[in-house]
Amino acid sequence: MTMEEMQEMEDMLRSRYSDPDALLDATINAVMRALCVPAKLLGYRYIFLAARFIRTRPPELRSTAKKELYPYIEQSMHTSIPMIRRTMHYAIEKAWKRADPAVLYSYLGLRGKRLNDPPGNIEFVYLVAERVRLIIGDPVWEEYYQRIAAEIKKQYGWLN
Repeated sequence: MTMEEMQEMEDMLRSRYSDPDALLDATINAVMRALCVPAKLLGYRYIFLAARFIRTRPPELRSTAKKELYPYIEQSMHTSIPMIRRTMHYAIEKAWKRADPAVLYSYLGLRGKRLNDPPGNIEFVYLVAERVRLIIGDPVWEEYYQRIAAEIKKQYGWLN
């Protein structure tokens, strides 16, 4: 998938969906399709659930989601954590072999040696979740950022 096709896909997603949940699901699917993650693999579903889990967390809890991610998928899909790790890793490796390095560079911001080695499961999920945030925005995050910025300005008046 070229960058022009990805841009068209992102524009289409923004205009087509008014329901936030449907937009989130469609955007995660589109990002994973753009990154060449094979949809027929079970790891695709696990990565999808993980990205959705991270995106639906409040911003202040997203950094701790890593500890809760595998148990959440385990409970949702009625499987074991080693199976989740293995299938996610396999799907990421397949995607890394299939994806164009230029797309990985421009879409995820990875470069150099990073393009040769696939990221770990959690890193890949966070990359997908961050790309989804860039496409659809995050009003909760904006409110959180504004609140933190106001607190910092109040504490350090010279930063105005």
